[in-house]
Amino acid sequence: MSRPHPIGAAVRDALTAQPDLSMFCTYQQDDLVARYGADRMVRMPIAENAMLGMALGMALTGRRVLVSIARIAFLFSAFDQLVNQVTTWRYMSGGQFSVPLVVRGFSRGGEHLGAQHEHAPYGLLSRIPGLVVAVPGSPNSLAGLLRTALTHPDPVVVLESPLLFAPDWADLPEPEPSPAALPFGVAGLARTGTDLTMVGIGNTVAACLRAADRLAGQGVDARVVDLRTAAPLDRDGVAAMVVPDRPVLLVDEEPRGGSVMTDLALHLVQTGVAAPGRIDLLTGAPVPAPVSPTLLAPLLPDVDRIVDAALHSFAPDLRRKNP
Repeated sequence: MSRPHPIGAAVRDALTAQPDLSMFCTYQQDDLVARYGADRMVRMPIAENAMLGMALGMALTGRRVLVSIARIAFLFSAFDQLVNQVTTWRYMSGGQFSVPLVVRGFSRGGEHLGAQHEHAPYGLLSRIPGLVVAVPGSPNSLAGLLRTALTHPDPVVVLESPLLFAPDWADLPEPEPSPAALPFGVAGLARTGTDLTMVGIGNTVAACLRAADRLAGQGVDARVVDLRTAAPLDRDGVAAMVVPDRPVLLVDEEPRGGSVMTDLALHLVQTGVAAPGRIDLLTGAPVPAPVSPTLLAPLLPDVDRIVDAALHSFAPDLRRKNP
């Protein structure tokens, strides 16, 4: 018998505890409609700009809204509402208004739907002032970050990898001990280690954990850090978790330019946590996602590339540590 996904309990717990919480979606589960009512479980047309505009109006009047869109790529259709309205009201009103609104949607992960559907734009979204950007890397972290989002006073976007819902989701490496609420802006230590620090976000967390298992077979004890959120970005927390005087590998599916890992790399070097010659980035290629799995695979970090980068970028350091 398959295990229930922890996200289901997170959503139901929030709907039960908060009678002022509504959910907008182009589809609704019949059991949720029967339990919470069609006035709260609102079936919407495929019009993300209208969904976000309506949710903003409800949030400004004291309601809380969970906007569930099929693909995070569709959020671009509502960018005016997000950038110019949803994220600015607290600032423009001098704190008189808050916008407790959550957007969740699928990012990238194993579906091969092509350039118009497969996006992981957490770096882009993290540059919008006033927006929390959560990027869970495991099923429990998804549930934990969404639990926090559904009690947060300000707008949150949760980018959910389809891999977290795949039929074999329970086989993913799980660094979080439970699906309890997780704080924003606090990175997590996903695996201890003494030879090398690897930092992942979203899909690259599981890839780093699997790579760490493989590296262990070659005598390299790798530590893995999960960023959890792109905004707030826990620069100082990650710096505190880096193994002192050891190499650091930052792994990201987004292209290097303007990525959160580039930001983090600069911080680690400027604060003296990592020497320039002991830090490297393994990132995605600046290319739209092709439908073909064969074409997409070389564009993204995977376990093989992470292991290869760790062993070759830092070979002298690892040899000195493990003669």
